[in-house]
Amino acid sequence: MYSPSQIDPEQTIAAIASPAGAGGRGIIRVSGADALDIAGSLLREANPPLTIGTRSAERYSCTIPFGSFGAPLDIDLFVWPGTRSYTGQPTVEIHTISSPPILESLLGRIYEQGARPAGPGEFTMRAVLTGKMTLLQAEAVLGVIDAESERDLDQALTQLAGGISSLMRTMRDDLLSDLADLEAGLDFVDEDIDFVDRGDFLKRLVRIEAELEDLCEAASERMMNRPEFRVVLAGLPNAGKSTLFNALTGKQALVSDRAGTTTDYLSATVERDGVRIQFLDTAGWELGLDEIQQQAQSHRQLQLEQADLILWCSSADDSGNELDDRRFTELRRLGRPVTQIATKSDLGGTSGDAEVTVSVAKAIGLEELWSLLIDRASSGSVHRTELLSTSAARCRDALYRTRDHIHSARSLAETTAGDELIAEEIRGSLRELGMILGQVHTDDLLDLVFSRFCIGK
Repeated sequence: MYSPSQIDPEQTIAAIASPAGAGGRGIIRVSGADALDIAGSLLREANPPLTIGTRSAERYSCTIPFGSFGAPLDIDLFVWPGTRSYTGQPTVEIHTISSPPILESLLGRIYEQGARPAGPGEFTMRAVLTGKMTLLQAEAVLGVIDAESERDLDQALTQLAGGISSLMRTMRDDLLSDLADLEAGLDFVDEDIDFVDRGDFLKRLVRIEAELEDLCEAASERMMNRPEFRVVLAGLPNAGKSTLFNALTGKQALVSDRAGTTTDYLSATVERDGVRIQFLDTAGWELGLDEIQQQAQSHRQLQLEQADLILWCSSADDSGNELDDRRFTELRRLGRPVTQIATKSDLGGTSGDAEVTVSVAKAIGLEELWSLLIDRASSGSVHRTELLSTSAARCRDALYRTRDHIHSARSLAETTAGDELIAEEIRGSLRELGMILGQVHTDDLLDLVFSRFCIGK
């Protein structure tokens, strides 16, 4: 099995980087110290004759003889001669028609010049090893490749852009600076010299601890593997929740004029305008008198706690219901993300303070409701501290350990504890951050991340 411990990152590697099969554009990627020499060998019979420069990135267009009869093959050659490439090494990409026999033949000629086949994810792994990206960004590359929806893609691109990495790098730089000052103070412990302003130091630790708390919460949420925007339909019994659930999802929940028909929650996921929304229809808000109804209320409470948005359904023909108003107000006071909508508008009554008024029977307000849902889902889909599920699985424990080290350092700094104890906690947090970012790594860790990649990436 491919393992980073078995490869030499200085060797020149090559692989097909474009999707398999015929197409308009096929790409072969070559990276390593001999990449430019290998490209030069391919251009010895180029028309027009070309010489590869070694100062800056360039694109070269030409034809080269191909096949037994030397038929001209159009190629574009993209050359990065220094370290300003994706991998941080001299890199060449050969672009031509995506014909499997042509690409395989060119790749064979490249191997003959001394390159070896790249392993899965080895180009991206080299980017991590040369400091071009963090391990979090490398995982985002795989997230872009595997994205199944626009929301997945947006989330992966956000992590790839380095928002979370930048936040953690800033933490690490601040902590390194503080550690250097603490250790300098230890060298002059007998002198009346303060290298660290304890007040400013405490403020930084409080800020870093709060940022880590947000990251820990984000990692825990991602571990639930719930990429959909979760919308819970709630309200009093017979408020039209199940009818609305059916209209939004195309499912067939049991509908009846009799209150309390729904005794469990129903779930369905719909993708619209590139946004995946999971709808849950819950039991009416009431205190059940028997065991089944009590279980239904327990399920409802659990779903409300995990909701990204609660749609509180108030029947328009029952406007002014004090219990309805009281329950809705309770949710708002608890800080839950709740929006009130008026249902059954075709039966008369008023919408009160509802944000949207709907009637499934008359097909009124449904498009407006969809616009609201997509807007809420899109605005809340990608946060600065949101991690991909793969990153969350790898980093969660290390994030918790980092937070605990910072918490201990802050607690010590608030007392008269010696700087050597505080410095030890700071060193512990730096070790954990290094593991998350990939600045400290093991072969097992690299294998865990990059063995999931395809060859050529």
